[in-house]
Amino acid sequence: MRILILANKDLASNLAINLLLNAAPQHTYSILLSSKVGSTSDLPAQLNELAFFEQHLFNDIIFQLANKLDKKGSHCLDSFDGLKQKGIAVANISHINQAAGVTAVAAFKPNLIVSIRFGQILQQPIIDIPEFGVINLHSGLLPNYRGVMATFWAMLNQETEYGTSLHYIDSNKIDAGNIISTTKHPLDCKKSYLYNVLSLYSAGAKQIVDSIKEIEQGLDLKSKPMDINRGNYFSHPDDKALNRFNEQGNRLLDYSEIVEFAKWYYQTPFDLT
Repeated sequence: MRILILANKDLASNLAINLLLNAAPQHTYSILLSSKVGSTSDLPAQLNELAFFEQHLFNDIIFQLANKLDKKGSHCLDSFDGLKQKGIAVANISHINQAAGVTAVAAFKPNLIVSIRFGQILQQPIIDIPEFGVINLHSGLLPNYRGVMATFWAMLNQETEYGTSLHYIDSNKIDAGNIISTTKHPLDCKKSYLYNVLSLYSAGAKQIVDSIKEIEQGLDLKSKPMDINRGNYFSHPDDKALNRFNEQGNRLLDYSEIVEFAKWYYQTPFDLT
């Protein structure tokens, strides 16, 4: 099967893509990357620091340094550049819904599109291309936590659990298509927001892999409608919300966790079986 992955150029997307490709290597993949999720103009300083951590620190510094040191190729997971070196098509895309973007997607002839943290709202010409549709892995429980940074809002609301939702994208409404599956996990507020987000993707990637297997077997993915009127939509937090988050003892990120994240790539193999 030909699978187009739409993702964001950040650490969480990279981790999820690696887990997916390692668990289902028999397919032909192409990857298109956005550079941001949602509007990023005039973001609070704390969110800019988070963006540096999620994107530039790993993409431009840690991955590059680790690749130079890893002479034996013993790493478990690959950077975006490493995926390219393995022959997987990886490219940035700024405007997927414009004519050039639609042409590029159609040229790949995907049977399925998988969206993971992709930063652009898909319009119908893109949605209509793959025969098996577009599925999106959302890092939040739908419909209660639609929008961006669902884990942040769950931590702020002092939830005891959080999770992922795999759902169809069948229109340009955000996080609104039929739900295929969900996962739920204890929310550990002793860990940073970013750690909790990254911890979702082992189970989340398995949701995607399981759905791909069902499609391969000729089965229709079972899904249920989502009543978005019963849920909430969240955007990026402002300074007031961030201050409340900090006052509760939460942290967006923890630089001491860098070593642990790196170990996921270079020492600790993931298992989706």
